[in-house]
Amino acid sequence: MKISTKEIILTGVFTALTSVLAQVSIKIPFSPVPITLQVLSVCLAAVILRKKCSALSQVAYILLGACGFPVFSSLNSGLNAILGPTGGYIISFPFVAYIISYIIEKFENHKSISRFSICFAMITGLFTCYAFGTVWLAFALRLSFLKALAMGIGWYLPLDILKVVASSFIGYEIRAALLKVKLIQK
Repeated sequence: MKISTKEIILTGVFTALTSVLAQVSIKIPFSPVPITLQVLSVCLAAVILRKKCSALSQVAYILLGACGFPVFSSLNSGLNAILGPTGGYIISFPFVAYIISYIIEKFENHKSISRFSICFAMITGLFTCYAFGTVWLAFALRLSFLKALAMGIGWYLPLDILKVVASSFIGYEIRAALLKVKLIQK
């Protein structure tokens, strides 16, 4: 797959967007996992970019944070943030973006791309994020899987579903507009 200059620029835009939306963060007293808008950005990147670029946008985000740039939630950075309790969620982002983009491309190949198919792809990606995050949370805090599941998903699921539905509608419209003016390609 050849990556165009437009795709490189958009990849950087989504790296930056994830960095900015990570700062929209609410700490919850009973969980080390804050509520953020990172998932929204990861989902939008996956809808708008092709699978390789969507994953690269999130790899770049992780590398920026690992190098010390304060891009993770609450202006955190470094390997401690990645290896800490929320590291599994962060590490999942490239996989989530790739999976969502992959599913969308499959629907697109069958000419059945819709808001529903995008929402389905994003929900699949969300559960991938939850799987990585929950396993890592259990490991990092030495919790049982069920306790980590409750702590890392229980309170977040309704809001994350809302973010996924919103980003599927927003992403569908942005994608259609960008395809129309040929800023992205299928």
